[in-house]
Amino acid sequence: MSRRSNYTMLTQVQLKLEAEGKDPNNISLLSRETNLSRPTVRKYLNEGFVEHKNTGKKKGSLLDPFKEFLQEQFTEYRNYNSKALFMRLVEQGYTGGITILREYVRKFRPPRVSPTAPARTMRFETQLGEQAQMDWGFVHYRVGKRKKLKQLACFVMILGASRTRYVEFFTSARQENLFIGMTNAFRYFGGVPRAVLTDNMKSVVQNRNKIQITFNGKFEYFMAEYGFNTILCRIQAPETKGKVERLVHFIKNNFFPGRTFVTMADLNVQSISWCDFVNNEEHGTTGRIPFEVLEEEREHLRPLPESKTMDQYLWLKRAVSYDGMVSYEGKRYGIAHSCTSKTVKVRRDGPTIFIIDEKGELVGEHTPVPEQKMYLHPQQFDENYNGFRRPAGSNYGIAVQKEEVETPFLSEVSTLSEYDDAVGGTF
Repeated sequence: MSRRSNYTMLTQVQLKLEAEGKDPNNISLLSRETNLSRPTVRKYLNEGFVEHKNTGKKKGSLLDPFKEFLQEQFTEYRNYNSKALFMRLVEQGYTGGITILREYVRKFRPPRVSPTAPARTMRFETQLGEQAQMDWGFVHYRVGKRKKLKQLACFVMILGASRTRYVEFFTSARQENLFIGMTNAFRYFGGVPRAVLTDNMKSVVQNRNKIQITFNGKFEYFMAEYGFNTILCRIQAPETKGKVERLVHFIKNNFFPGRTFVTMADLNVQSISWCDFVNNEEHGTTGRIPFEVLEEEREHLRPLPESKTMDQYLWLKRAVSYDGMVSYEGKRYGIAHSCTSKTVKVRRDGPTIFIIDEKGELVGEHTPVPEQKMYLHPQQFDENYNGFRRPAGSNYGIAVQKEEVETPFLSEVSTLSEYDDAVGGTF
């Protein structure tokens, strides 16, 4: 009890004793009734209740050095996810617990609007190695001084039994990026599941009706190469692939808010680190750690195809422009002038972009940086390059500008009639 509470209790006991006809200042009696020591009772009787002159210095919170960062997350990114913020703070050296962080975030989090409860569905569990679920999600970020809003496509895949998750970001959800995402996911898992459950995206399904499903030709060939079957969820029924739907929501709510990155490669390096982290945590539904279950599940996965098979999907074909540049993920990369191929193959591996020619020889290697759109190769042009190249098939002549060019209509004093004479018309 506080000192003020003890004094209040002592006063009440004194009134009680006085009402009973007993001595209200008897120290021994007051000590027995209040369970206070005799010196304490004597002090209160002699001095009354006195506040401490020195109230002490209030102890600072472990969150104090990070509150500016947290306020930025609240105002700029609307990030109120305590678990995601906790991960970011630990990276910055935070040593406190998540409980005080949750209490702090709760003060600033806007009230949540309760959504309408969805129709109840049965949870569907699969055996080890039986199935994976995949989907695309789309996230937004701001870039540049004007904070222009842009969109990224997020490929996600999750193994049904172990709940091992894989995430990769692309500039678009094109079929070539789907093949890259699926190939990298299979490599991350260490094998291929017997079936993949997905929705009716155009890069997978060409046509579907009540009787027949026609798969996209390239995707059908991809299935045959990797040896898995594709199961399509019911149209307009995303709950049939609930595991991956929740993963998309988890990324939008946990991984992406408030995150900063400099390039696409940097973002994907961060996403792999995040996957490693969450796959090492106990899963809320299974109660097990996904990576530990994955060790068992790998024995039931189909083996990965040969590297040659996977490489044809990881290396993307691109045309070479007349100036020896190759476009990839919104940037232009130069190749060595010795490469005469009209088409090359490009691949992003970690933070680096690799370019090979038709013979498989490396003709370009670049590490992109922010706000730079063009990257020249050190040997972009040969030694005899003079800075001028006439477009192919052009027979046009060229003009030469002398040091002084006299034109009647550019003289210091020029009348409308002089201009009319110069152009040969009548004004």
